[in-house]
Amino acid sequence: MELERRGVVAPLVVTETFLPLVQAQARARRVQPRLLVVPHPVGGLNEAELAGRIEGAAAELLRVADEARGLS
Repeated sequence: MELERRGVVAPLVVTETFLPLVQAQARARRVQPRLLVVPHPVGGLNEAELAGRIEGAAAELLRVADEARGLS
């Protein structure tokens, strides 16, 4: 969040379970972070399950990067 406050595009990857905590921290720090929300849990997944999560997050990350560069 501190990087975003300083103008550096730095998306945070957060699972659904921890989203309320991240949002509360963002409000307390008066920042609006770029969030990539993925299903919970991430730990304990097998290789195929983790690959699916990564593919979904990567697509969203590319969208956020394009938006930050003014390409969307």
